[in-house]
Amino acid sequence: MGIISSIQAFTRRIGLWLLAAGITLAVLFTAVLIYKLTVYEPAPPTVAHCQSLQLISTPDNGGEIHVYQCQRGQESAPWQGYEVWLYEPSLEDWTRLATAQLGECLTVSWQRDRELVIHHGHSRGDINLAESSVIYQPANMPANTISISAERTDTECPL
Repeated sequence: MGIISSIQAFTRRIGLWLLAAGITLAVLFTAVLIYKLTVYEPAPPTVAHCQSLQLISTPDNGGEIHVYQCQRGQESAPWQGYEVWLYEPSLEDWTRLATAQLGECLTVSWQRDRELVIHHGHSRGDINLAESSVIYQPANMPANTISISAERTDTECPL
């Protein structure tokens, strides 16, 4: 009887561990789902209170990089800043690439083919890259990747 009771105790212990792990995973999954549905990505700039500042096309003309100055949030305490977005005309889809507080300047340029550089006059912590690289789908072509980096510019931002 000693072996049977020790097996039962071991099984009960393993069952409790598995139950605790299942509950933990369920809570994490629910939290991620709620985050993704509520705050994961803001509305595209075309439906928000945004003003276009700059537009450049990808080297293969399969996408467009837009820089906007936006105001979001409540009227009493709105957030104002810059947003960099990728627009894929073939899919009619927007992808947010970066955001920054309203500051001195923010422009984008191509350093090399498919390497986007965001020039800014902010401190390092004031610019947030949502993506360090992004895959986009040009019409009638294979998917391409854009690498994104940020570069601080102490003088005027290049256009």
